[in-house]
Amino acid sequence: MIREWYVRVGTVSTLAAVLAAGFFGYYNWNPDAFAASPSPAQAAPLAPPERDQLFDPGAVRPGDVVAGMSAASVSAGTHGVRSVTVRFEGAKTVSGRFEVMGRETEPYNPGDVIFTVDDRSASLLPKAKTFHEVPNRFSLRFANPDDRAKFGDAGSTGTGSIVVTDYTAVYADILEGTSDTATLGEIRTLHVIPPKSPEENNPDFDKAMLPFPALKLEPKRAVANPLAVYEWLESVEKSFYGLAYNGKPISAAQRDKVRLWLLGAFTESRAERLLLSHVPETEGGYLINGASSGLIPPVIVKDVAEPKLTAAADGTYEFAVTLVVSGTRDAKLTCTLQYGKNGWKIDDYAYVMM
Repeated sequence: MIREWYVRVGTVSTLAAVLAAGFFGYYNWNPDAFAASPSPAQAAPLAPPERDQLFDPGAVRPGDVVAGMSAASVSAGTHGVRSVTVRFEGAKTVSGRFEVMGRETEPYNPGDVIFTVDDRSASLLPKAKTFHEVPNRFSLRFANPDDRAKFGDAGSTGTGSIVVTDYTAVYADILEGTSDTATLGEIRTLHVIPPKSPEENNPDFDKAMLPFPALKLEPKRAVANPLAVYEWLESVEKSFYGLAYNGKPISAAQRDKVRLWLLGAFTESRAERLLLSHVPETEGGYLINGASSGLIPPVIVKDVAEPKLTAAADGTYEFAVTLVVSGTRDAKLTCTLQYGKNGWKIDDYAYVMM
């Protein structure tokens, strides 16, 4: 019995020694395994979440990574209620098509270069989830002003591959024009298609320019019938609206057609002044503004009173009439007319509200 007890004690002692030796050997080889675990306050901060191309405008925060670009700032209310503007930092190479907007012919983004990504770059830039079916379309900012000219004049279009940085994405319920922007970092490739000539791009600019009505009453008969003169003036004003705005420039030759049309009712000096005010020079030619000639005041005329045509010492004729208008004030119209072999022409005119 005593012998058996010694054997058991020896066996347990041997096993304990083996375990102790193994423990100290493991400790020597793996001291970090016995280091104390850090507390939550000591734990390393979590990396900002990385998302794919789409972001939630209500959840995105500075530091979030979307489509490989880091959100540098998030601003609310920049484009109305519930709008969010997020500026992302980073560089991306994208391809697509571009168009150069006119400075005076475009209501939105005048003078901007607008770039729209193609299918190959459709997933490379951040955009709000709401716009998931719309390709990224943005206005280019130019760090180097010389790069702007490489995209061509107003009306130019084309395709290219460019590097953009500092992409700004805008979310809003209603956006007018193109609100996203990006800074041009580098032009990789660029194929520019120049704008068409005004004759090609605006061939029907004069489709509403019907000939002015003519008044060929001899002066004596016109003096005796001044109401007929007023009715002619009124019809000229209505015909003037044929000089209609369509947002496309015209050429110098097309502008000369406008001048010839104006000579159907106005003297040469008045026609030149109307050209300056209604067909001024613009990018790529001249632009028809489309507006009243100012001959008749913009009021509802209920009646005309005291029309009178008198001869002046210089051979011209002075016409005057009172326009009875709705409201509390009437208008007094005065007009200088000239008579020639082609009938009456309008020179100076003005009206005052009385």
